[in-house]
Parts: sequence; structure tokens; C-alpha cells
Amino acid sequence: MLRTCLLGSLALAHAFSFSSPRCGGGRHESVLLSLAPSPAPLAPTPPSDPWFSASLASRPPPRVASLAAAREGAASLLAAAARPRRKDEAWRRTDLSALFAAQLALPSGEVAAAALEEEMEVSAGARLVLVDGAVSEELTDLSALPEGVLVGSVGSMDAVASARVMKQLETIPEADADKRTELGAYTFAALNQASLADVACIYLPPDVEVSQPLFVFMLSSGSTSGLGASHPNLVVNLDRGSSLSLVQSYSASKAADSDYFTNALTRVTLGPDSRLRHSYLQEQGLGAFHIDSVFVDVQESARYESQMVSTGARISRLNVGVSLTGSGASCQVQGLALGAETQLVDFHTFIRHASPDCQSSQEQRNAVADRARVVFRGAVVVPRGADNTTANQLCRTLLLSDTSRADIAPTLEIATDDVKCTHGATIADLDDEMIFYLQARGLGRLEARSLLLEGWARTFMSQVPSEAARRRAAVKASLLAPETGERVVRLQQLTSI
Repeated sequence: MLRTCLLGSLALAHAFSFSSPRCGGGRHESVLLSLAPSPAPLAPTPPSDPWFSASLASRPPPRVASLAAAREGAASLLAAAARPRRKDEAWRRTDLSALFAAQLALPSGEVAAAALEEEMEVSAGARLVLVDGAVSEELTDLSALPEGVLVGSVGSMDAVASARVMKQLETIPEADADKRTELGAYTFAALNQASLADVACIYLPPDVEVSQPLFVFMLSSGSTSGLGASHPNLVVNLDRGSSLSLVQSYSASKAADSDYFTNALTRVTLGPDSRLRHSYLQEQGLGAFHIDSVFVDVQESARYESQMVSTGARISRLNVGVSLTGSGASCQVQGLALGAETQLVDFHTFIRHASPDCQSSQEQRNAVADRARVVFRGAVVVPRGADNTTANQLCRTLLLSDTSRADIAPTLEIATDDVKCTHGATIADLDDEMIFYLQARGLGRLEARSLLLEGWARTFMSQVPSEAARRRAAVKASLLAPETGERVVRLQQLTSI
């Protein structure tokens, strides 16, 4: 018997928006459109959308000649693409009009020497740095990695690894996805690939375990002549039985005083029995626009664990798509969104149980104050044939002011009988009883609220292998208490490494 149910959110306090429940059949088929490289790059058809045309006019040249065909193939796809609009289901809660009103420009490429000061020691020997989407040999240090592990620009890969990456670049995610559950990643993913300056690559051979975390820092330098745009692209491949802890961090260099736009794309393939622990840190400047899509293919008995943290940017959108394609595959997807002032923090996730005997667990934590807004739309799909599935999803939100807002829409679609699935959402302010408990022990109300928020963030951040990142998230969370003074100045200091 086919059972399908998409559960929307409930209208709750503090402008917690209502999403009507709807039920219906259907399956999510995420088809990737082939972009087979041609012997010589063809001149792309100019996009009909003037913003995309202007975006391509400001893109940097490729640093690796072999990327030319992939760039022009994606540029041709943009000719038929329309910019995301509010009437599109995947974008109806996210207003990008400010981004589309901006004129994109080439970034300056200037990075201050102190840009990674807090992270230099912990990342020594296992640090890959991209500046405006291109690998920086000057700031990169990979001296501590085991033999056989390949990390760097696609131009530095051997023939086999390079061919593997170029094969993966032949596809654009979500080219023909189900409109009901798609992440809305296709258009910006095509723009990313059409604007490639470089591709950062990580490859682990079979049965290799990297003991220390590998840090990938993606820095933006900004521009003085417009909205400096960069398009980082990361490809991660773990072969059978390998294991890695990856810290992927986005921030501005201290030289980036202007606003800027980061449009990123990450592809991850986990071979059988491999494991990836993925810490994702978005700490952009408060004037930045940040759009990123992370797609993960988890094969037989492999495991993907992630902590996705978003604390910076004026408008940020993170799409996370996980496909459990092999029997016994599993994933744990955890997200943390902290918003203040007028920030918009948007998380869209999609987990597909494409094989039997798979498990997924998802927890999203949000805290918003002032006039900030958070969006969470998480879909879990269990198609027919994915028997013995276990899937759990929960979203917890703290609304810390009368003018903050949360749009929460957890969805669960089941088309088979042998499953154990749960999902839900909660929303509230801080617990008055907990505040009273701390006040009874000598703390003021402001101190009590700040302490509770700090502890709430530290609990989530405990698995992130960077003390500096844990500290910054805890401090920002503590500043979300409504009575906290000098919040604007402190937040500006915190959102640039």
C-alpha cells in the first residue's frame, strides 16, 4: 500500500509562519543532466536573464585549462534558466531581490596576512586555502597528510584523480528534480560551474584514515567596484574503507570591508564502508550574500556525519542533499542557525533513502533575535523498496524577540511499509524556570539568558574540532539575549575571522 504524507508546520507565536499540510503521491527523482566535455570549448549562448549575463561578464578566467569545457557547457545551460522567484516552492520563503539588484564584480584577490590567525596552529599541516574560489599555494599547508592522500587544485591532481573530478563536473545537480521537494540548487549550481576559477579536490585511497582534521578555508576578498563575487567548488571522494574529519569554513579576509557574494558548490562521494565527519562553518561578514549547495552520495555501509553552522551573512542559503544509495548507508545531519539584526538564515535539506536498511537522523537548532528570520525546510523521502528504514527529524527553534520570525517546514514522504520514521518541530523563548533558577543563585536576568544561550550553542558545537570556532559561536549565541548591549558592534567583530 502506498502511503505518502507531507506534513507542514504549525502556526506558532512570534510570527511563526503557517505551511498548509498536503498529501499526495509522487517520487523524487533527482536526475543529473550530462555535460559531456567537447574537444574544444564552444561559445555559450548568452543567458536571456540580464543578471546572469552580467554575472558571466564578471567571472574570472579559469586557472586550469581543462575547466574551460565544463564552464562553457554550464554557461549554455544558463541561457534557458530563470532566476529563482518567490513563486517557486523552493524559494518562496527567501527574498533575493537585494542580490539581483546588485552589480557583480571581480573580487580584489587581496587577503590580509592575519586572515587565518586564529586557525593557523590547529590547522598546521592539514590546511587547504581558497581565495575567491582559487587554491592559494601560499596559504596552503598539507605537509602532515598521509602518503597517497591527494588534496589541492584539480590542476595538481594526477591523471586518474583529475579524470575522476572532470567526470563529476559533467553533471549539474537537480537538473530535473521533483518540484515539490527540490532544494532549488540548480540555477546557482550552474552559475557556479560556469564561473569556475579552480576546483578544490580531496581524495582518500582505500583503507586510509586521516587522524587529524583537514581544514578547508574559503576566503572572500570583496571588491571596491561592486559586489565582489566568488564561486568556490569543492569535490570530495573517499574510497572504500577510508575515514576523514573535514572542516569547511567560509569567511571574509580582514581586507574585505565591502559587501560580497559567495556562490559555492560541494560534491561528496563516500565509497563503501567509508566515513566522513563534516563540520561546515559559515561565518561571513554581515553584509555578505552566501549561497551554497552540498550534495552527498553515501554508498553501501558508509556513514556521513555533519554539523552545519550558519552565523554570518546578510542573506544566507544552505542546501544540503544526502542520498543514501547503498544498503546499510547512514547519515546524521545537524544544523545550527544564529540570526540577529536583519539577517536571513535559510536551511533547506533533502535526505533520500534510496536503498533498504538505511538510517538517517536530523536535528536542526535555530536561535533568532531582533528582526532576524530563519527558514528551515527539511524533506525526508522513503521510496518504495527502501524497506527497514529508520529516519528521525527534529527542529528546535528559539525566538528571542517579538519581531523575529521562523518559517519551519519539516516534511516526511513514505512510500513503503517497513519503516520507523518520526519528525517534528518545537518553538519557544528561553525557559523562564531555568532563568529563575539561575537568578536564585545570584545571576541577573541578562546574565542568565546569555549563559543559557551560550551553553545551548556550546552543546551543539562540541563536536566541531576548532576551539576558535566553538568560542565564536558561543559568544554570538550569548549576544542574542534581547537586553544585551552593544550587540551590533560585537557581532561585526565576530563575523570576520
